[in-house]
Amino acid sequence: MTDLVDQLISHPGLYVGSDVDPTGEHGTGAAAARIEVRPLPGGAGVSLDYECLRPDAGLVHGEHAVLARTPGGLVLLTAHLHAPVASVLHEAEPGRFPAGDDAPFPMEIRIEVPETGHLRYLWSYGMPGEQLRLRDEGDLRRVGD
Repeated sequence: MTDLVDQLISHPGLYVGSDVDPTGEHGTGAAAARIEVRPLPGGAGVSLDYECLRPDAGLVHGEHAVLARTPGGLVLLTAHLHAPVASVLHEAEPGRFPAGDDAPFPMEIRIEVPETGHLRYLWSYGMPGEQLRLRDEGDLRRVGD
């Protein structure tokens, strides 16, 4: 059975598109988004470097993540501009990575590959004590290696 790692390893490279906040809390309109997908040695996973830029605010999201196979299943290790620590997220169902209780704030990342060369990277989060809300919806297409 093909997993998310297989889907991304088979089509590495640069993905570009948009990132939209469906809540409208971070302004209206889309940010420009890019994700560089690179295979890890041995086919154990991929690294994902994600940036979002807005004309009025510059770099609004920077993230380095590693999606990897482990003996216990897929994990997503993410470090980003919005917290001083990295978080390890375990796959709860295909493509869904909710944070555990040790995360700096409630969050969940979904990674979807609806078709070859199309990547969706969805961030849901809330402030401590708040419910999760989808706040960043990245929709990107592969443009090169």
